[in-house]
Amino acid sequence: MNRLEKLNNFHIRRNIGLTFGLMAITMLMIQPLILSESYGAETTLLEWQLLFIQEDQCKQTDILNEVYSSLTSKYFELYQLENISHEPYCMTEFEYSEYLINEDVDLLILVYDGKLGEKILQPNKVDGLYIHSGNDRTTNHLLIMCHCSDFDSGYEQILPSWILTHELSHFVLSYKGFPRSVIHNAVHEIEEEYDNCIGTNFQSQYCDDFKLTLRPDYQTKDFAVMKPYEDAVGQKLVRYIAEDFADSKIINLQRDLAKMWIKNEIDDNAYSNTLKNFVEGPIEFDHEFVEPFMEIKNGFVIAEKSIPKDIQWDEYLKSETQNQDFTHLLYEYIPFDLDESVEEINFETMPNWFKTRALLWSEKRISDKVFFDGVEHLIRMGIINFS
Repeated sequence: MNRLEKLNNFHIRRNIGLTFGLMAITMLMIQPLILSESYGAETTLLEWQLLFIQEDQCKQTDILNEVYSSLTSKYFELYQLENISHEPYCMTEFEYSEYLINEDVDLLILVYDGKLGEKILQPNKVDGLYIHSGNDRTTNHLLIMCHCSDFDSGYEQILPSWILTHELSHFVLSYKGFPRSVIHNAVHEIEEEYDNCIGTNFQSQYCDDFKLTLRPDYQTKDFAVMKPYEDAVGQKLVRYIAEDFADSKIINLQRDLAKMWIKNEIDDNAYSNTLKNFVEGPIEFDHEFVEPFMEIKNGFVIAEKSIPKDIQWDEYLKSETQNQDFTHLLYEYIPFDLDESVEEINFETMPNWFKTRALLWSEKRISDKVFFDGVEHLIRMGIINFS
């Protein structure tokens, strides 16, 4: 081998060595990035589906499932709630009884047609229902309402779109982990204010404080919807520390506590208590919500009662004509097993994914917001309880 060939081989080996060296350095550089991106694996997005259920066979021209699904998507945008929508369907009662709900669906929305509404909801003076079962607020949610002809009136608050967004507001507050008194009363206070508004001066700008309009995809009509509860818009269940306090003594102390927790110098329960002292959790309303419409094991039901036409409030409130078979009928539509949905939560054990997140945060490898998003998810799961 002559000198030129040896020189060429040297350059080739050197280039190969440099290439592998650069690859090794690159892997070392991106390893923290890969690790820091894995923090969100356990914080899954909300998945939901809407089904329009008819007593008779669905026709190709029936698009109400798409209309209501589009309204739901746009309403979640107002709440800044990240979500995944499954395809909406129109089906009969029988088809629903045979339909297998995707196990990834956290919220199921059932919209009855007028005939089913008259059979199930209206005899019980109910416009809509929100149901949740279990300790974990991230799943097992059901919303039921009716697309009923009786909603054709001069009052917007009994339009189907209003009922839908009213129930969706109950759901959003529940999903985010707000206390039950807030889930019930915050939404109903908006309803009460809006009732007063339309009862005095419908054209007043005062009404705009409580209502909005949305236009579903491929529609030319605007629909009246309830204005979202402000404290639930975005990630507001817990108060985040402002960015300009990132180097404050409080932040640094909490980072040190996280490191102590990772090293098992303090246990899960003690660290959980430091988080509760460090963030501002949801505030309970002064008064508790009214008695539940119906009881379910380890869960709750919020029902919106309608006001029949030509009946005074006093007469309506004294009515005892509720259908005794309503609970039995309702259970046939609940897609999750109420007994199986009840799981014991170990409040003294923190999940491994959050330990990874706390470690990354203590080393300033992820932002404060990412860390507190994890704290909020623990609250929704019932692991951290402010009540």
